[in-house]
Amino acid sequence: MRVDARLLEAALLNLRKRVAAVPLVFEIAGSAEVKAERAKLLSQIDDYLLPRVRRSAAPILVALVGSTGAGKSTLVNSIVGTHVSATGVRRPTTNSPVLACHPDDIDWFAENNFLPTLPRVRQEGLVRPGRDGLLVLAASEGMPRGIALLDTPDIDSVVKAHHEFAYQFLDASDLWLFMTSASRYADGPVWEILQHARDRKASLGVVLSRIPQAYRTELVDHFNAMLDANGVAADNRFVILETPLIDSMLPPDAYQPIRDWLADTATRTDRRVAVLSQTMSGVLDTFKSRVPAMAAHVEAQVVLRAELRRTAEASYERAFTEAISGMKNGSLLTGEVLARWQDCMVGGDLRPRRGGRLTKPAKKGKRARRGASRPAALNLAMRSAIESFIVSIADRAAEHVDGSWRGNPAGVVLLEDAAADRARGEYAKQVFESAFGTGGAEPSEASQAAAFSRSSPDLPLRAARAVGAWQDHLTRLVDAEDLRSGAKRISFDDESLGVVILVAMLGEDAPSGMTTVAAPATEDEGTNVYTEPRRLLASVFGAGMLPGILATAREDLIHRVQLLLDEEMVRFVEVIESAGPCEDVAAIRLYQAEYSLEAVR
Repeated sequence: MRVDARLLEAALLNLRKRVAAVPLVFEIAGSAEVKAERAKLLSQIDDYLLPRVRRSAAPILVALVGSTGAGKSTLVNSIVGTHVSATGVRRPTTNSPVLACHPDDIDWFAENNFLPTLPRVRQEGLVRPGRDGLLVLAASEGMPRGIALLDTPDIDSVVKAHHEFAYQFLDASDLWLFMTSASRYADGPVWEILQHARDRKASLGVVLSRIPQAYRTELVDHFNAMLDANGVAADNRFVILETPLIDSMLPPDAYQPIRDWLADTATRTDRRVAVLSQTMSGVLDTFKSRVPAMAAHVEAQVVLRAELRRTAEASYERAFTEAISGMKNGSLLTGEVLARWQDCMVGGDLRPRRGGRLTKPAKKGKRARRGASRPAALNLAMRSAIESFIVSIADRAAEHVDGSWRGNPAGVVLLEDAAADRARGEYAKQVFESAFGTGGAEPSEASQAAAFSRSSPDLPLRAARAVGAWQDHLTRLVDAEDLRSGAKRISFDDESLGVVILVAMLGEDAPSGMTTVAAPATEDEGTNVYTEPRRLLASVFGAGMLPGILATAREDLIHRVQLLLDEEMVRFVEVIESAGPCEDVAAIRLYQAEYSLEAVR
């Protein structure tokens, strides 16, 4: 069945878009391999599939690949009929790949259609080495039209970049011509590349060179047996005997069968179509497993992202629940708060007065001379208790999230990177603000690691502001209630009333008859911190109005606490978001793109 090139190109472009957009933001198992696989997929699409689909009539590219010292450059020069690739005893010789083709074909390889990201230069004059990473284009009348021969770096080169370069060219070639010598054909790198060709189902020819005449039969039979045993289907197998070179070239009878095979492949339509179809299909067939494997990894990334976020949200939801309970069950009415309450009750500071509007507090000048009032001291103790309570539950939530995340390698990387970024930002700020350009010492690794295991440094200040703002709102709320026509004319001053309401709220859900460690069970009912505040407030607002006032005040305070905890949780959300986008539908789009590609093949 004939493939519509336009549909195939569109499907490849869609797949390329989805592969390039794959979110690999978390360091989970297999991330490094998937990143390398993504780069390889993109390279195969850009360097080979798209150029070949767009111009199927372009010259066939033959990659000559093989072992160090196998004589690849000598074979290229011999086939071309002139020195286009450097040879010598120094290994590896080919530090810059040379592509030899007929002058009529050189424009195709000079354009950015073939290996578009690779810089290239046209060879002029005698052959000379180029620099690594540069493709040298050599045009020669000695090359058959319609085919190009690429002398690639050695697959077993001691230079890692040469090894990677060789594989890049293999993935961009239509036909592979593998060459090894009698002394190297059993080496591991030889069979790695041959198995790669087998797995990719690439069109393949094999050359065994430098064979001593006396051992030709044994060596060739053994090599062929190894090819068959490893499932390497290479119908075109050539042998080059050990022979003296003439002007650094092979004698014609040594290379002519290979040259004739290449020329025949370029000129015969059936051979050309068979080579292109086999290699392209081989590459596309690998996508059937490689793309779904990548999609599965993307799904794991999305799942991890959701789990990290759920962990943070659940921890702060528990903290919020704890805050609601702790500000109702009387647990904050202990220690200094209890002592201050009893001082106020014994001194009569919180007794209501009959008649008139709420009395105003004494002027600051007089209070300053007398010292802080007992209600003010009680108010300060309660505010301090609430603020410390908020910070403590936020600390526990942060510690839980930090510990949970550190149970996953990806979470460790996220937290350490975020802590390091924060430390660098703080250090840069110190340097910037320093008059002489020398800030304080750079934060230690221990402080960086602990950055997310506790609440934000400014949380105590924000908590103090939130509680203060709530008390201001409470004063306005009480004033509004006092102006109602049904309000009784039994009142506190502003300061005392706010304090009593706060105490009543903090002990609202305390069990009936509950006492404290600091006070015996037989204490005077008039000083009981759990029951007396509600009795005092009922005398002012009435038993019917009191629950509504307490509920409104509590709702406002709880709302402010929730905002504080939400702000704390945002720190962890920002850490997740800073890793990069991770769309939930990315994996589905990959599956769909691969399905669409298969549909048009």
